[in-house]
Amino acid sequence: AGGSATAAATSAAGTAFVSGEGGAAVSAYGTAALAVGLLVFYALSWQRSKALGETEATTAEAAVTEGAKKPRIDSFDSLRFFLIFYIASGHFIATATSNAVLLRAASQINVVVGAFFVLSGYVAAYTTTELGQRMGSKRLDNSVEFAVTRIMGFWPLHLFLLVCFLPMFFWVDMSFNGAPVALWNGFLSVFLLQSWFPLSAEVWNAPTWFLSAFAFALFGLCYALRVLATLKKAELRKAMVFLTLVALVPRLSYSYDLKAWEIFEGTLSAKTHPNYALFNALRFSPFAALLEVVMGAVACRLVMLDSGKPGENTGASIPILLTLLSIIGLRAVGIIELNDMLVRSLAFIPLWCIFLMRIHRETVAKSAMLPRLLCSPRLLYMGGISFPIFIVHGPIGQLMYKKAVAMKVWGKVLANPQPHGVDWFFGVYWLAVILAAACLDKFFLQSKQVKEFSKNTSTAICKAIG
Repeated sequence: AGGSATAAATSAAGTAFVSGEGGAAVSAYGTAALAVGLLVFYALSWQRSKALGETEATTAEAAVTEGAKKPRIDSFDSLRFFLIFYIASGHFIATATSNAVLLRAASQINVVVGAFFVLSGYVAAYTTTELGQRMGSKRLDNSVEFAVTRIMGFWPLHLFLLVCFLPMFFWVDMSFNGAPVALWNGFLSVFLLQSWFPLSAEVWNAPTWFLSAFAFALFGLCYALRVLATLKKAELRKAMVFLTLVALVPRLSYSYDLKAWEIFEGTLSAKTHPNYALFNALRFSPFAALLEVVMGAVACRLVMLDSGKPGENTGASIPILLTLLSIIGLRAVGIIELNDMLVRSLAFIPLWCIFLMRIHRETVAKSAMLPRLLCSPRLLYMGGISFPIFIVHGPIGQLMYKKAVAMKVWGKVLANPQPHGVDWFFGVYWLAVILAAACLDKFFLQSKQVKEFSKNTSTAICKAIG
């Protein structure tokens, strides 16, 4: 939001407090401890997986009443809000603080965004496959309808925001790149193609690159769910290992080729990153998104096939949540120095999958505190407007903080980074985002005309494609 100069400044600030021999030693020991912890975690998971596989091989699958009702997992709505709150804050945090720890704590977006893909796949599997049975529902019969109807669930609001902020988007793009490029970028944005163009993925409403990658993933997800729905638990665990390794390999090659094992991408700009094009190709990749979406589906199927065996109760969700938050915190203070892409693949995504599975089981069992806290009415409301928050926070942030826009509208840039805290105006930004999201939810998403438009457009596209 503050441009390359701000990003470079935050990069320097983000490493200053761990500089020197003492800081380097702390980082080395912290990163080594994480590596050892991950080795132990994966070894224990492998042993437990083998033990469960042997037990399941000698035990008949539990009989489940056909059409058994699935309990609603309301906790997921609140989790979606917390993820969006973190990401929307991280996009503009450099406008409100110059504190090194706060910047690093809020700039790990490239790690946390993977949780969105996993959660999306988890929910898709839960709603389209049968509980306790190795089969899919009728919703998987038509792969085109599966993808198109879901895309039309978010595309109208995406298009509406592009139209509302078109003067801002087009004027800024044309001023810096010329009219032909601005028109091309508009085309990419409207039709959600931007994630396929690494250096153009964040044009116009930048965060919607996620929708672009997710839209592609939806076309592959239906086919994956048809297969996953038929697999036993042992086969699902093997699938999870395979998906994790496939997602890890390109991120390892990125780290190795650029010698970028310890960089902190969230505080780097195009000028300070060793190869920004390669980084963008990796983090915006629709294929990488598909892998993480399918990981979420695999995790969900593992829970949906539970048969009440004691071994399936793997523990509480709170320790996993604390571990995830600890990784973010330890990276923020420089104790763990490992790049975003590796932390995402090696630690965050596997732990997030386990966390979702435990929350799911706790919700069904009605036995834990965290799901009850997440299901408070206020959090559920925020979860209900989380998608509008995601869509609108980028344009509002540009209006307030993007230099070219703010100088025209306000006569000055509203950014005021504080060295020891967060500027009060950041609260105004968030208030504007929440109010705008609430209005969009009530007057646009809940509108009968919009719902009818989405339904009719979905039907027309499905008929055209066949």
